[in-house]
Amino acid sequence: MYTFCPECETVFQVKADHLQVANGWVRCGECRHRFNAVDCLFEELAAARNARKEYEGLNATPEADLVDDSDEWQGPAAASPLQQSVLAEGWEHRSVTWRDVISGAGIGFLVLLFGIQWLYFNRVELAGDISWRQTMEQFCSILRCELPPRTELSRIDLLDRDVRKHPQVEDALLINATLINHADFRQPYPVFSISFSDLSGKPVAVRRFKPAEYLPNGVNIKAGLAAGFPVPVVLEIQDPGDEGVSFQFEFL
Repeated sequence: MYTFCPECETVFQVKADHLQVANGWVRCGECRHRFNAVDCLFEELAAARNARKEYEGLNATPEADLVDDSDEWQGPAAASPLQQSVLAEGWEHRSVTWRDVISGAGIGFLVLLFGIQWLYFNRVELAGDISWRQTMEQFCSILRCELPPRTELSRIDLLDRDVRKHPQVEDALLINATLINHADFRQPYPVFSISFSDLSGKPVAVRRFKPAEYLPNGVNIKAGLAAGFPVPVVLEIQDPGDEGVSFQFEFL
């Protein structure tokens, strides 16, 4: 199909799907005049030329056909001026409205809300990651949420360990040690585990103690283990017998 610009009389070739972009309204690629191509649309090139010549106000403007004059059109290597004008028309007449602004702001708010919810419900796992800890502390300081205390068991050590027969209880052992936190922050008191093994390394006895079971009276367990502050540990356990020739301490 063919059409021509009523302003400068330039003839264009166009396809039906091109006109659907802007409901038939196009802007001439030569003079930028805006017109409805449907009003002067023809199936044949000759018919478009004849209609152009009969158009009132014919002037001497040279014909500037931008399509092949042959009956069989082979198609241009690039988009024709009409295709460009149709596409440009869709962009030129699309302005940002308040609805667009509100919609964009609403989408941004929902994305932000989703991110906050994800951080909140995963705060415990993230707080255990050193790279996330500071971020989560700042996050919870704003939302007033609670984080579990920071824990690094590898920074907790036992000093002056002493295992001997209990002086007052038969078939029992008395363990005295000193617990110290080498980290630069408070962390929860750990669960204290002691295991005994035989000569082959096979465990013969294992016992675990909660903080309330191994700490002396008067220690504030909820406050956590202060950095660099030694805490005495006293344990009373059953003697595993002659098979338990070696022992091992572990924090859980």
